Amino acid sequence: MKFIFTRNNISFVLLLVLMTCCKHAVAAEISSPDKRIVLSTHEADGQIFYSVQFDGAPVIGRSRLGVELSQGEFSNPLSVSKSQTRSHDESWNPVWGQFSVCRDHYNELTLDVTEDSHDRMMQVVLRAYNDGIAFRYVFPKQDGLKNTHLAKEFSSVAIESENPVAWYARGSTSLASNVPFEKIKKPCGTPFTVKVSEDCFVSLHEAEIVNSSDARLSLGADKRTLTYASRSKQDAGTKTAWRTVQISATPKGLIESSLILNLNQPCKLADTSWIKPGVSLWDWRNHGGKADDGFVYGINTESYFRYIDFAHEHGLAYVLIDAEWYGPERSVESDPVTYEPDVDIPKITSYAKEKGVGIWLDVNDIALKKFDIDRTFAQYQKWGVAGIKHGFLGGGNQVKNAFSVHVLEKCAQYKIMYNLHEPNKPTGLVRTYPHYMSREYVNSMLDAPSRPAATPSELSVFPVVHNLAGPVDRSCGLFDMDQSIAKDKVHKQIPSTVVSQVAQCLIFPSGILILPDMPDAYNRKIDLFEFIKQLPMTYDQTKVLEIEIGEYITMARRTGDVWLVAAVADESGRALELTLDFLEPGAVYDATLYEDTAESDYRFPGPASRKESGKTKGRFKPVETKRELYQIRKMTVKQGDKISAAIAPGGGHCMWIRPKKELE
Repeated sequence: MKFIFTRNNISFVLLLVLMTCCKHAVAAEISSPDKRIVLSTHEADGQIFYSVQFDGAPVIGRSRLGVELSQGEFSNPLSVSKSQTRSHDESWNPVWGQFSVCRDHYNELTLDVTEDSHDRMMQVVLRAYNDGIAFRYVFPKQDGLKNTHLAKEFSSVAIESENPVAWYARGSTSLASNVPFEKIKKPCGTPFTVKVSEDCFVSLHEAEIVNSSDARLSLGADKRTLTYASRSKQDAGTKTAWRTVQISATPKGLIESSLILNLNQPCKLADTSWIKPGVSLWDWRNHGGKADDGFVYGINTESYFRYIDFAHEHGLAYVLIDAEWYGPERSVESDPVTYEPDVDIPKITSYAKEKGVGIWLDVNDIALKKFDIDRTFAQYQKWGVAGIKHGFLGGGNQVKNAFSVHVLEKCAQYKIMYNLHEPNKPTGLVRTYPHYMSREYVNSMLDAPSRPAATPSELSVFPVVHNLAGPVDRSCGLFDMDQSIAKDKVHKQIPSTVVSQVAQCLIFPSGILILPDMPDAYNRKIDLFEFIKQLPMTYDQTKVLEIEIGEYITMARRTGDVWLVAAVADESGRALELTLDFLEPGAVYDATLYEDTAESDYRFPGPASRKESGKTKGRFKPVETKRELYQIRKMTVKQGDKISAAIAPGGGHCMWIRPKKELE
């Protein structure tokens, strides 16, 4: 290696000299572009370590790097034979999302790591961004390394904190909130968000999972060190998924970060003009629901015509037809290019096209594997289907993750958008495949009776856990809070006010917003539905205005010169005091405020679910509550104005702010 000695690289050369003199030497270090994050690597006792400082304070202590492959490769004493650095700075434009521009700016360090007793090497690539750090392992093709079957991972994150507490997913059914590390017993999912101190929050996750299993985290005996665990079988010449640690002084910074997106490959699609985010009606939760004129919704052509008519009238982009339209969804005999006699798909899609509405179809994983996928998607393309909802893949392992990517790539070939309804976690693939509009990942709001509904306090936890990973489909936006429980597929009462339901539609990002209620329910509150109609599901700018994890969050999103603002609160409610300092100076805006009333409340009497109702003598039936109460105010606002409002227990607040129209 040839060096030209300048002021900028003298320190780097000194580090290399120290490596030959000190047993616990620093191999090399990099900092984030803004210098607030410093990532140092160390070599000691045949192992490689790293540590991280944030604003001059230690955040991650000495943490091990490394893997063990299936034949024991890279488990021998290791040493750094070479290191090099580079910088990268570019801006790119997502096809859709929370921002119209993302800046991919980092400093990178690559370590060539060799086994002392074998002529084999791997690379550890580490990056420092302004919003965190990331690292991965690269295995160049070489003699003596036939494959890279990952058997064990040593990647760890040693949290430097006196009293760390965490928020994370216990599985696909519940959140763990504000848990002290000493109480963590079982392996945890990611994102795994930690309060390190009053002015430091971190979140552990991963990026670019295309051909490996999802990782989990195990807490060591020291109750501070978390170690990644995942498995994969790949050919030589491959690389692992990224291990990520987002770092911010506040939870706001975690939510506004684009680190996960930046670590994924650029868009692979030459044409993205057919990818259209939007709002969709959904039939599944309305089976057995009675319309105002006495019609009963079900799996039939007439029901879908009603959804299409409402979508057309109110400018909604899509209608999603869920399971059973082509037969029993879990039957290997159900062919996804056929349709039941009561569901005339060609007639439905033709009618939808006339009305300017796109149709999404649910397709079970069994059908995608049993029947030729090209045949299936060619038929969908002929029908004019806009997207598919891929159901019952099952989550997490390498085979399932790889099959999801395969289906995603086939969808792109036929210009069909994609929504995966399984617990496979988002890892930023929407950058590479922008037709990946959403995924269920966690329980949707009205999921199976055995799964708990999200509590009001959890609504401000989701954004710093699940939503850090990418778009999530929660099917919020229920309007018939009291009567919905009588429907066949509504299994539980929802602890929420109707205004909170509207606010959640903005707070939880998704390329396709799946609305769970009947057109009739929205028509009865069409003035409140006005806010949902404005949601483009893609934005130029996103700002978290305030958050206290587990208590409240207020978020603002901008499209052009229009701002949409939403807030939710926990079971105690709160007094909202918001300064509109994000508006353009000198501009005057019309604002519509959608609010809880003084009497609104998320609570309901009696059992919360059909399962619980079976344990009581009383019947589980509709009951009038205060969940559906709301009010609407209109006013003129400008930058610096203050908005005061009362958010009810378990309630919400929304604002639609747009430039004031001059009177003609």
